[in-house]
Amino acid sequence: MNSGQQKSFSESTDTEQADLTECQGWLPKRHEDSHKGSNGSLLIIGGERAMAGAACLAGWSAYIAGAGLVRVATIADNVTAITSCRPELLVSDISEAHQLKPLFQQTDILALGPGLGQTRWSCEQFEFCLERSEPDVIDADGLNLLAQAPDKRQDWILTPHVGEAARLLKCNAGEIQDDRMAAAREIVSIYGGICILKGKGSLIVSKNNSWVCPYGNAALAVAGSGDVLTGLLAGLLAQGMDSNKSAVTAVVLHACAADIHADQHGSIGMLASDLMIPLRRLRNGLKL
Repeated sequence: MNSGQQKSFSESTDTEQADLTECQGWLPKRHEDSHKGSNGSLLIIGGERAMAGAACLAGWSAYIAGAGLVRVATIADNVTAITSCRPELLVSDISEAHQLKPLFQQTDILALGPGLGQTRWSCEQFEFCLERSEPDVIDADGLNLLAQAPDKRQDWILTPHVGEAARLLKCNAGEIQDDRMAAAREIVSIYGGICILKGKGSLIVSKNNSWVCPYGNAALAVAGSGDVLTGLLAGLLAQGMDSNKSAVTAVVLHACAADIHADQHGSIGMLASDLMIPLRRLRNGLKL
């Protein structure tokens, strides 16, 4: 798209404000006789060179969400780093995309993108996933690769920040910010599914519904916070939660965790991993 052109987005409609209490009421309950198989399993594909932390944060957050078993598929160089950081994660060394096939058969939910990169390895994993499986969540470089090879599916959730949204719509970030709701609706129109457009007043948009998140603060403007959101979302989906409710709830809990941290420590200097403790408390019913 030429910089002098204006992208024309679809018209916005009424938007509902997300509410923490309502979202917590939607959360799956943990039965006393449950086991790890009762609480869902998921696979996270990502973690190229220098980005092991993204996959680790997503996997960690998925456990915080309540998932029973979390696998990570990554490059060989990252296996030790991720396992050392979070030994609860089942980490697989994937050198060839076909090695993903047995992992697909062992998991309920697939999250594609945290730290995925845009290398040859990244592209091979991305293409194999879209050909052989149904990604439930696409984030980060998964979105950048999707922008290069557009596809449309009704059962996935896309989680772009403004830059990724601009690449998906082949425009510039300023045009996204000029009408964020219309841009999110255009992403849904072109790519299907649900769009979570991250940023101040994060938006959750599907074909027939839209919500705005009134929580959150500038503490979230730090590397890794989006990976935490991806894992949280995938973890809720793995427990059988409805896609729309999972998307809204993940965004709200994530934003409220940042608010709790900022109230205690300020909005500058938060690390993405600092979200985990308040997220666990919110997942278990804590109010702000």
